[in-house]
Amino acid sequence: MKRILSIETASSVCSVAIHENDQCIALQEINEPNAHSEKLTVLIEDLLKQHSLQISDFNAIAISKGPGSYTGLRIGTSVAKGLCYACSLPLITVDTLEAIALSCKNKIADNNPDNVYMPMIDARRMEVYTSQWDSQMNNIQPTNALVVTYEAKASFEPTKQYYLCGDGSQKCCETLESKNITFVDGINATAKTVGDIACTMLDKKEFADVAYFAPFYLKEFQATTPKKLI
Repeated sequence: MKRILSIETASSVCSVAIHENDQCIALQEINEPNAHSEKLTVLIEDLLKQHSLQISDFNAIAISKGPGSYTGLRIGTSVAKGLCYACSLPLITVDTLEAIALSCKNKIADNNPDNVYMPMIDARRMEVYTSQWDSQMNNIQPTNALVVTYEAKASFEPTKQYYLCGDGSQKCCETLESKNITFVDGINATAKTVGDIACTMLDKKEFADVAYFAPFYLKEFQATTPKKLI
C-alpha cells in the first residue's frame, strides 16, 4: 500500500489530504484567519482518526514548498518536518504553483496543445507570483514575480490560450482582459493536487533533505506595522 499525507499552507487555505495508491481518499480544508497555526495539527489528527491511521502508516509526507505566505509556509514546513523526524519518513516538496496549475488543467479538461496554465499567488499591490505550464504540465516559464500592468499583455502569445487561476488572478481581470486570456474561478492551492504530484515523485524517490529543506519564499519577508500602532 502506497500512502502519502499531504499538507498545503502556502495560501490562506489550510489543507490536508491522504492519498492511497495514487488516489485521494480524504481531504480536509479550512479558510479562516490564523488557521495554519491553530488548525493544521487538528486537521491532521482528525483525518487520521477518521481513517484509523497513524503517521507510521505512511510512506512519505508531502508539503507545498512555495512560493506563498511566509508564515503559512514556515508553519507547514515545521509540522511536516516534525512528522518526518518522528517516524523516519521521507519528505516530498511540491511546487505550489505547479499544484495550482494542475488543479486548473483538471478543471478545464482540455488537452489542446495551445493551452497555457498560468497560476497566480497574490503578492503585494499589483504583483503576483506566477509561472506557466503547457498542456502536458511541462514548465515553460519559471516562477517569477510579475507586476500586473497593461503592458504585461504584450508578453502573451496571440496563438496561445491562457488560463489564469489562483487567488492572485482576481486582481488581474481588468488589466489583462483579452480574447486569449480566460480567468478560471474557484482554483486555489489544495493538498489534493500536492498529493497527486507527490505520488509520482514518491515513485521516482524524489525526496528533499529533511534537515536542510527551507521553503521557497521567492522574496524576503517584510514585516509591517499593525494599523493600531500607526
